[in-house]
Amino acid sequence: MATAAEVQGTLQVLASRLAADGHFLKAIQCYTATLGQSLLPADEATARLQLAQLLLEHTHNVSDAKQHLQKADLLVAQLPGQPLLKCEVLAQLGRAHKYLGETPFQRQCYLKGLELCKQHISSSSNSSNKRGMADWAVYFHLHTAESYTTEQDSLKAAEHADAAAELAQQQGLLEQQLLCIMFKLQVIMLSWDRKEAEQAVGAAAAVLQQLEQQGGPASPAFVALLKLQFTMLQVMLSIHAGNFEDLAPPNQNKPPIVADLEAQCESLLQLLGEQQQLPYRWLPAAALGALVQLLAAVILKPGGKMKQALLHISRGLQLVDQQLAALHVGPTTTEASLDHISTYEVRSCLVLRVLLLEVQQQLQLLSTSYAAACQTACESIALLQRFPGLLGGMRPSVHLATGLYAQSMNAFDEAQAHYAKAAASHDSHMRVCGQCMAALCILAQEGIPKAASVSRGRELLGELVESVDSRLGYAERAVANIASGLLQLAAPDGGSVEKSDAKQRLSKALKLAHGRLQNHQVVSQVLLFMAPLQIQNADVAGAHSMVTSSFTLAKGALDLPAQVASLSMMQQLYHHSQQADKAGQNANYLLRKQEELSAKIQEAESAAQQHALVLKWDL
Repeated sequence: MATAAEVQGTLQVLASRLAADGHFLKAIQCYTATLGQSLLPADEATARLQLAQLLLEHTHNVSDAKQHLQKADLLVAQLPGQPLLKCEVLAQLGRAHKYLGETPFQRQCYLKGLELCKQHISSSSNSSNKRGMADWAVYFHLHTAESYTTEQDSLKAAEHADAAAELAQQQGLLEQQLLCIMFKLQVIMLSWDRKEAEQAVGAAAAVLQQLEQQGGPASPAFVALLKLQFTMLQVMLSIHAGNFEDLAPPNQNKPPIVADLEAQCESLLQLLGEQQQLPYRWLPAAALGALVQLLAAVILKPGGKMKQALLHISRGLQLVDQQLAALHVGPTTTEASLDHISTYEVRSCLVLRVLLLEVQQQLQLLSTSYAAACQTACESIALLQRFPGLLGGMRPSVHLATGLYAQSMNAFDEAQAHYAKAAASHDSHMRVCGQCMAALCILAQEGIPKAASVSRGRELLGELVESVDSRLGYAERAVANIASGLLQLAAPDGGSVEKSDAKQRLSKALKLAHGRLQNHQVVSQVLLFMAPLQIQNADVAGAHSMVTSSFTLAKGALDLPAQVASLSMMQQLYHHSQQADKAGQNANYLLRKQEELSAKIQEAESAAQQHALVLKWDL
């Protein structure tokens, strides 16, 4: 008859083999049977740890897993050594708390693990043991930092990321050091502190260069992943700042940075095909590809490369849908039906899908594809309705996009309501955009604004009326200068000083749009706004040049509203200069474009149910 020790050993070996072969439920049964034996504390703790890991990864029994880990934690606390086992138990217990949304208890586990690591690092004379515990200390620091980000505590998150990076540097753990710096960079990006971001980028670049030169134990796929993530973060920073002159140099069909991102992603996917297991994963493989396509579209959009940008969006949506399908998220899946294991990856993919739809809608509105833009808006809204908790942070962004659609449909009251929702966001970028668009919407609604409307516009802009903060990104500065400048021009009591200041602000916006942002649409609009000022200064030729350039850019982008506005301004110029023949020709062309624009609006409005859903959503 087999002894208890032999039965225990056989069950543990069998459980390990079953788990390795993918028979997880049978492995769980074996570990459960093992726990029915009389075990030593270390053996029992190990069995409970292994059982809990299977429960966390392959079942919905998070509460059972947590109970096993809590018992394991009590058992290992009695042991005089076993620091690595203790760290593993605390890490998995923190993970269970995370899945259950118990952030304070999750962080408590990580802080307890950190204290354990510090004690063993300071007391151990074995360099191998020190390095192992340093690895765990970096892990606990980073996960503590992550727990603080869920509570929007960026300062404490950054502190732990810094501590982790310093410890990794001391131990010569280059991969972990780079991870920590990039984590901090992402925390900084939440507040968009450009100076701190630039410092983090410099530090990450230095470590990445050292890592590539030195080589080492890290797999090629791991290094390629870190490099791609770093490149993406740099591009995101440039996009936010509005440095499109660096991202998309003029007269280049495909910007070098887009080609570089696509090449890096393709290389990484090939390496991942050879080695699927990595010590760290930022996003699933297909989602990485989708993010590359999103960034490519955002880079191409300002230069008016609509077809190319839409093609990238289409590819991105296919990739993200492919990843969602792999996570068992279909057209009818809701937040309530998600399991704890996939929630975090599902959220990343859903956010990515909303961002792709947002850019697609911008491109459709810009090219006057209003019916398609309405359909895209409905898709975004449906996602927010199915996943209200996971996508809660995306609501202001979707409100801004919905406001743009409403304004395109001349539904100005609804547009202002959506802009107000966006302006209520805690995100400074969204707040500024919402304020400025709401003010511009007032001016667009009335044509010749009343004094009360101008006053309301100034109230919406707040401190942006007096000055535009240079710490804002270039895009926000451009739109703020446009809004404040047009309000000054519209003021009934505005004198020569106000008009001069307005012209300066519009000139700043034009310089930003043409130089930094490379944004054809904004250039077209600002030229149109500045043309009347040239007429007032008796510079009809200058005004004609501006309007002609505005129309050319608008025509290239298929932007019918801007074309109609340019032709209307051209009509005024022809009448002003008494060019009757040209005025007659222009009037016919203007009428045709107005009819085209009217047909586009009617096409979108014909889908009455969808159109009304978009306009009235969340109001």
